[in-house]
Amino acid sequence: MPSSKEVLPLAKWLCAVFLAWTLGNASGALAQVDSPLDAAVTIHVSTNLVMLDVLVENKSGTPIDKLQSGDFLLSEDGIPQTITYFSQDRLPLSVVFLFDLTDTVRGALKPLAKGALQVLDHLKPEDEVAILVFSSHTEILQPFTTDRTRAAAAIANAAGMKTTDGTFIHESMYEAVEEAMRSTTPGSRRVMVWLTDGSANSQNATTQKMFGKGAPAVLHDQREATQALLHSGVVVSAMIETTAATDMARVNPFMLIVGAHMGDIRRYAALTGGPVLDTSKDVVAARLATLLDQLRMRYTLGYKPSTTRPPGSFCKLDVRLSPHATIEGDRKKLRILARQGYYR
Repeated sequence: MPSSKEVLPLAKWLCAVFLAWTLGNASGALAQVDSPLDAAVTIHVSTNLVMLDVLVENKSGTPIDKLQSGDFLLSEDGIPQTITYFSQDRLPLSVVFLFDLTDTVRGALKPLAKGALQVLDHLKPEDEVAILVFSSHTEILQPFTTDRTRAAAAIANAAGMKTTDGTFIHESMYEAVEEAMRSTTPGSRRVMVWLTDGSANSQNATTQKMFGKGAPAVLHDQREATQALLHSGVVVSAMIETTAATDMARVNPFMLIVGAHMGDIRRYAALTGGPVLDTSKDVVAARLATLLDQLRMRYTLGYKPSTTRPPGSFCKLDVRLSPHATIEGDRKKLRILARQGYYR
């Protein structure tokens, strides 16, 4: 290996530029959050550049592509900002797939396992994936890999797994964030894809004794999971498979007594600006492919803040389409999914 004296000045400069760009896309820290699932979200901000992902979709959920940087209006605390970095479908993805092992969802894993390779073909060769299952905690079946055969085998393995545990979504979220942060691709966009029925159990001593035999002795709560997520910069997305059993859980008095509730995954996704799709076991593979396409079609916007703020200050972000943007159809029915702010 050559010594530092042998490295050309140009090479040093290029390395410095690459490092700065990578740091600008990495996740950063977040100040304390008072109301975990209702608090404004954070994105990473480096010394010079703020980066965020944006998804524009129509009423039916179809992504709007071919937009340019001039089609977006971005403001921080009400002050317009100049977009200095713009891309779509360029940054590699680091995707964590999480499959619910509860009875109501397990049937959807079998048709998904059959089409796993076709689904994974919607990713690029440089994209990496990790396969996890979850109930009262997560279990890693396949760490991050670009080997699609290994990933498909892990999904097939998940399809045959069973558990008697309940769903402790906050503990599972905390553990999933830890796995997402183990991605091996510098500068990638880290995303989670949850396949679940959307139900969960409240985490307390009673439910842990009844439904959490495989869970850690001490569970991470909603606040800890939310802070871990917001520190990471990971985007949460989900496919919700609603079944008859799920509908019964909504009105079953026993389920209400033990603390069953709905909506946590949707709220986590809303925090990060991630898409959520409904599905059924008959079309789960096709819907997952659609979700991957949506994640792929997100725009990445970057800007240098025009104002200085004290460290720890919350900066509110607002992303809109320019009145001059050429959009087919009714722009009033478009939806923009993006993070709502960040802490400096």
